[in-house]
Amino acid sequence: MPLVLAGGGVWPGSLTRELLELASAADRVYVDVYTSPGASWLASELERVAPGRVVRAGRDALESGAPGLVEEARRGLVLVVAPGDPLVATTHVSLLVEAARRGVEWRVAPGVSGVVAAKALSGLQYYRFGRTFTIPGPWRGVRALSVVDYAYTNVCAGLHSTLLLDVDGGGRQLPPGEAAGILLSLEEEAAGEYGIEPFLHRLMALVISRAGEPGWLVGHARLPSLGGVEWSPPATIIVPAVIHPTEAEALQALHGVDPGLVEEHNRAVARARPSACRVLSSLAGGSQGS
Repeated sequence: MPLVLAGGGVWPGSLTRELLELASAADRVYVDVYTSPGASWLASELERVAPGRVVRAGRDALESGAPGLVEEARRGLVLVVAPGDPLVATTHVSLLVEAARRGVEWRVAPGVSGVVAAKALSGLQYYRFGRTFTIPGPWRGVRALSVVDYAYTNVCAGLHSTLLLDVDGGGRQLPPGEAAGILLSLEEEAAGEYGIEPFLHRLMALVISRAGEPGWLVGHARLPSLGGVEWSPPATIIVPAVIHPTEAEALQALHGVDPGLVEEHNRAVARARPSACRVLSSLAGGSQGS
């Protein structure tokens, strides 16, 4: 019998027929309840088609408990369901690797991805997106300066940045305003080390709230002002590169972004790009010399 890794989508209406059929036939259904805020609805929905067989699984069950979970799939159909698509924002590839190493059959049932939906709903051109990265919450107790390097990498390459917002152990997502504050604070620290003036505070950002659900919403403001943007979890921040005229038309028509704000953003990005590229060049030179 196989181990099946499936995506649960972003709201009850996005549950696929394939997922419901798998849940109905499964001997055990493990639902990831720790990687996405407000995902308890997914377990509730699946309990309707798999009564008594649904387990709400935390990090330990799906990571350190992976060997036992894979061995369970030797004896019956085991379904592991993650919110969204299991191989996009949240990846449980390690489960599939464990199954392959142990000679256990496995397969993947894709789902609707909130991250992919956020990019599409932004109105920005999908092929102009660069690296996606996560802003860690203060509960991690880390100063992740690497996120500044990732942002600079995208600015230098002329690509849009997608910022995922961390989720704590209780399922609370880092608010966009707090996430932006963390990023800007990290940039202040990193820019001092790099010998440049911080520039991210001049850039506009989009907040895509509940992407893929019927009540999705896109708000916008400069990064320091994201605390005033209306949002409901789950939310994603997108920081555009220089905005193309067709993208500007979409932002204005779909989300009410003022053309003047777009022009200011574009000027700020254009001014910042040489500094971002210079930082990355110096980092690359340092790594080569070490």
